[in-house]
Amino acid sequence: MTTLPRMARHSVLAALLAVLLGALDLTIITTILPMMITDLRVNAADIDRYVWVVNSYLLTYILAIPVFGRVSDLVGRTPAFIGSLALFAAGSLWCATATDLPAMIAGRALQGAGGGALLPVTMALIGDVLPVGRRSAALGIVGAVDTLGWVIGPIWGALLVGLAPGDQPWRWAFWINIPLAVAVGAVILLTTRNHVERPRDWLRRLDIPGAVLIAAALTAFNLGLSAGGELGGTSTGGRALGGSRNPVAEHAGVLLILALVLGVLFILRQRQATYPLLPVTLFRDPLFAAAIAANFLVGAALISAMVDVPVVTALLVDMNDVSRVAALMLAPFTACIAALSLAGGYFTTRYGGRTTTVAGFLLVTLGYGLLWVGLRSGSLQGMLPGLVVAGAGFGLSFAPIGSTAIDAAPEVDRGIASGMTLVFRLLGMTTGISLLTAIAIRRLQGLVGDLTMIVQAPGESTSDFLARQTTMLYETVLPISLQVARESFLVAGAIALLGIIPAMRFANGKTSDRS
Repeated sequence: MTTLPRMARHSVLAALLAVLLGALDLTIITTILPMMITDLRVNAADIDRYVWVVNSYLLTYILAIPVFGRVSDLVGRTPAFIGSLALFAAGSLWCATATDLPAMIAGRALQGAGGGALLPVTMALIGDVLPVGRRSAALGIVGAVDTLGWVIGPIWGALLVGLAPGDQPWRWAFWINIPLAVAVGAVILLTTRNHVERPRDWLRRLDIPGAVLIAAALTAFNLGLSAGGELGGTSTGGRALGGSRNPVAEHAGVLLILALVLGVLFILRQRQATYPLLPVTLFRDPLFAAAIAANFLVGAALISAMVDVPVVTALLVDMNDVSRVAALMLAPFTACIAALSLAGGYFTTRYGGRTTTVAGFLLVTLGYGLLWVGLRSGSLQGMLPGLVVAGAGFGLSFAPIGSTAIDAAPEVDRGIASGMTLVFRLLGMTTGISLLTAIAIRRLQGLVGDLTMIVQAPGESTSDFLARQTTMLYETVLPISLQVARESFLVAGAIALLGIIPAMRFANGKTSDRS
């Protein structure tokens, strides 16, 4: 970037910072969520409700990537970038001032739409600025910055909570985005001049019907999946640990069927549309399809550690220390992901994409198995070996999966293929968190059932009443909750093991040999 004109260099750096902000907020929530649900007065047992603080961001982030990539082609990079940034800042403001769970979910959805939109618009903007010979490397840098953002997001959240003033410091994780977004937007306005003549049929080129179909399909699927932990249960009575019944639980089956129907309609729409939202024709190549399937499973397995480690931390440490301790626990995990992501290209070149990817999935499975073993004693330190091994496995798998997908695509579609790998990893994350939530709820209900709430008996002293509550907490609630968390790691390990199936289709020579 040093040979670029100064104005162009500033616009590229500002755009990359915007992508980093959007990616940070994808996972920043993991270390601040325990504090957030306490301050918003949400029952900790209603995980299938507050999981949408994570899911709403993921879903709109995913949907915005193909939509705003097309928008930037039609209205120009600068207007599209500023519009994306405005959405992200507005969502951040909404989250920072939210006073209940529905408001927080709505704010996160708006924020995710802006964060996801920034990714393709930045790719297009950098592609316009750089000469042809350097565009591929630049697109790789954008993808790397996006990955770096969600890798360090939990640590960033804990750092802000640790330094921020007030009795609800997690709100600063959202407040800080606003001045940063304004600064980035000012740099882009001053350094880019991008005007295009909007075609008359620009609305048709956006494929709005396709966007509505996929948005409805993904929302119905994840709503039905996350509420699926109550399928087959009774329609009356409370839930384990005082949780309330999910209001959409009785419609979970219908939602899943609806998602399937809408998904089929979306695929048919994409095959017939003149300007499709997603290039489904790329999936005709079995190697590309295998790489996308493997990346989907990576995302589904990855989200388990990102969410479950802070949950376990919240069970074992004082609430005021949860963000800091959770970040410290996730630090070796994310550090190994980053380090092995860089080394993954070398291992792919030396040992082949298939061998490297399979080794990565095996390490993830082993790491999650070690997490299950390490948590038997209820010690946070026992999780560290498993987090290190699992993080190394995830990092090792990123490069061969990404390069296999990109190299399998025709040269003219390699930019789109690069974006598709990110989309399907994120899609795996949102599917994984919904699936693991449903399994955890079903397992918790099976272990606890309709646990009788402890109430103060007539004539019982307050001290005796509190003592009984404390006894139940440490002898019943805590061990059962830890058991469910341990089993969630085993499920995530099994998901990673499934990734070996598509990975076995990868070439075992240099991925760059295929063109």
